[in-house]
Amino acid sequence: MFLEGDYVRLVPIERRHLDDILKGWNNPQLRRFLDPFVPHSREFEEQWITRAIDSMKSLRSLTFVIERRQTKEFLGTVTTTSIDWMARSTSIGIAIHRQENWGKGYGTEALQLLIDYLFNGLNLRRVELSVYPFNERAMRVYKKLGFVEFGRAHQKRFVEGKYEDVIYMELFRD
Repeated sequence: MFLEGDYVRLVPIERRHLDDILKGWNNPQLRRFLDPFVPHSREFEEQWITRAIDSMKSLRSLTFVIERRQTKEFLGTVTTTSIDWMARSTSIGIAIHRQENWGKGYGTEALQLLIDYLFNGLNLRRVELSVYPFNERAMRVYKKLGFVEFGRAHQKRFVEGKYEDVIYMELFRD
């Protein structure tokens, strides 16, 4: 166990999480909210987990699995990318893998736990993320947590047959 809230806990990613990640990661309903959907093979995901573990060892990025606190059921992942130790800043991303777990507060609590750790455990001062405008559920969560929009890349990604904007949001430590 690493970080624990009322409903979820964040644990460092391990190779044992591979099967759970594969079940959700190739789901088009989830992937439409992330980078363009290209199916990932088992080998690709094994390599991704290895890179994530290596990046955590060197503190370049952090990848945690979100588990239901009581049952330890796999819910998704939350990550930081490219931690900038000089600027004390990072980008984050989250994915709750199965649709039946969306809208239940798991992602909100996971992000709260991660942000608290980044600000108070690692002494970072700024966190940013990107989101599609059509992901209204995520936008509500990010705003609830205090993120504000600081930019927009127009028609940056091609999603389900059309070009979509990408909104950039940031949160500063109090």
